[in-house]
Amino acid sequence: MTGKFRTAIHASALLIPFIIEATSKPMVIAVLVATTGAYFLSETLRLGAKSVPLITRFTLAMSRDGESSRLVVAPIYLAVGVIVSLLIFPRNIAYASITIVAVGDPVASYFGRRLGRTHVRQKTLEGFAAGFIASFAAALGWAAPPLALAGSACGMLLELLGILDDNFAIPIGAGLAMLIATVL
Repeated sequence: MTGKFRTAIHASALLIPFIIEATSKPMVIAVLVATTGAYFLSETLRLGAKSVPLITRFTLAMSRDGESSRLVVAPIYLAVGVIVSLLIFPRNIAYASITIVAVGDPVASYFGRRLGRTHVRQKTLEGFAAGFIASFAAALGWAAPPLALAGSACGMLLELLGILDDNFAIPIGAGLAMLIATVL
């Protein structure tokens, strides 16, 4: 069940560009910051043996083996990666970078676990390939093919190599790659 919850959280990031278009970027960023702050506070309380019923249950349902005894940071990294992308990149690049992490990371994980044979550190080339193809296809909804290609390649390479936390590294790295590709 943990994998399904984590996939749902990643997939929910796909809604962010559409919510921004329906409302406003400052409002969505404010909600993301407030939600992330509330999550961090609830995690701090949980580690101090105090429970915030809904959030604590959610956190424990999403945590992998061994994570429940420490701060579960993956949702924080994902939120910060999304927020930073929205703040520093142009609209299309921000939206594409969010899409790349929302699609590529869970697809790479799923296919890597199921079909992975060729390991690179703790990831697989098969997961990388699946994540790359899926994130490239999805990013085309926001960015021109050369940008989507650069962003997906960089994002999934960061996921494969495990540089920083991939929930943060993928959107930032993908966005930077697309930004550089715009000037080349």
